Amino acid sequence: MFHALILAAAVALTPAQVDSVVARAEAAFGTYIFPDVAAKAVVVLKDKAPAYRKIADPEALAKAMTADLFAVTHDKHVHIEYPFDPSQFGDASQPNAAQMHQYDQLINSGFLTVRRLRGNIGYIDFREFSDDEEVGQVIDAAMTFVSHTDALIIDLRKNGGGSPRAAQTLEAYFFDQPQQITSLMLRDPKTGVVTETQQYTDATVPGPRYLDKPIYLLTSSRTFSCAEQFTYDLHNLKRVTIVGETTGGGANPGAFVSLGNAFAIFMPNGRAYSPITKTNWEGTGIAADIATTAADALMRAYVVALTAAQPNAKDPELVDEIKRGLADPADALAP
Repeated sequence: MFHALILAAAVALTPAQVDSVVARAEAAFGTYIFPDVAAKAVVVLKDKAPAYRKIADPEALAKAMTADLFAVTHDKHVHIEYPFDPSQFGDASQPNAAQMHQYDQLINSGFLTVRRLRGNIGYIDFREFSDDEEVGQVIDAAMTFVSHTDALIIDLRKNGGGSPRAAQTLEAYFFDQPQQITSLMLRDPKTGVVTETQQYTDATVPGPRYLDKPIYLLTSSRTFSCAEQFTYDLHNLKRVTIVGETTGGGANPGAFVSLGNAFAIFMPNGRAYSPITKTNWEGTGIAADIATTAADALMRAYVVALTAAQPNAKDPELVDEIKRGLADPADALAP
């Protein structure tokens, strides 16, 4: 990405470069999950090509193309990325495994914070759903840490999605048996045939399961894609209470395709499909059970969790913790 940023600082696009980017974007729609919409998107790109040719600023071009494509696809996943470093992508769509693994370790598989809050309430804040082969170890460590809490708050307010692998693994901790969850309808890029890939929670987990205890999911308008799938799965299975804002509304997974000249397009070749609702959250997002602002969601969920736990608290120290937490939740939540 560093090299792409250097390019971005100095480049001014020529009309020929713009034509190349637009043409490759048109070709990329050959794998879009909805062929009829793809055809309309290609028409829009062709019609707008003369106007695009006059744009020398690459960031302005990316914004213009993204806006025009959203107007026809209404798909929040479809967007033009600039700057984009193709060296991170082995075949223009698959990330370089070594670099991605190194990055995953750097960000701890997206897990930012795991805490025991006052009153014996667990709290996990993570920012992405990792596809790394070692993500299960991080999930197990987090779930083991909170295993003896009386309720759990999972913070997805800044989670923009990622891979279903982590979702399937983490969700497995909340059930005593495997559960069928949101599946994917995927379009084969070579044949165009769409097939269903059914998804289930992992059959086994290495650590203690988190059963028969309340779970609260914090959401915002930035909660997106796989983070929404995770929310949708658990809510449909009546396992969680959602606290916060309606989520972003992106249910069509895919991958980046390089367009050259430090541009790329995110092209969905699939759509989510719930066996329970027979649909997904595309374009609508997922509404909260307890609606509040993203900024207030943690405190709201914490107070609800403490209030629910209070009648069952017997240990004098825990009773006192809950009382102090309810009296001053802001102080209790302070690091």
